Amino acid sequence: MTNERGLTLLEVMVALVVLSLVALGYLQLFQGSHRLVTAAREWSHAVEYAEDASERARLSGPSLLETPAESLPGGFRREIARRPWQPGLTLVTVTVSLPGGGRFSLDWLIRDRPEGQPGVALQRMPGGEPQ
Repeated sequence: MTNERGLTLLEVMVALVVLSLVALGYLQLFQGSHRLVTAAREWSHAVEYAEDASERARLSGPSLLETPAESLPGGFRREIARRPWQPGLTLVTVTVSLPGGGRFSLDWLIRDRPEGQPGVALQRMPGGEPQ
């Protein structure tokens, strides 16, 4: 028997199979992380659209709160609803529907103001307490 050095065909094939399984695991990992990044991006857009409606309502007054549901870029849909909460306060809810079927809701309270008075939102003092 000779003392030859090197790898047999079977050893090479086993090494390739092991290497392929490791590579397949990494590909699945990358696919999963890509899916999570896409979902996080959708949620970020939903939060952005809800906060946009909140800020616009605070700046432009009650006229924005009377708008019906609207379609937004990327397949999102935004609805603004309001209902009485306590005497003198109204609960405003902005619901953004995601293209994949999820929903994000943002709630805030506004003071009921007499007709003709501008401003909607509950104003906050520097300490964060409502005025």
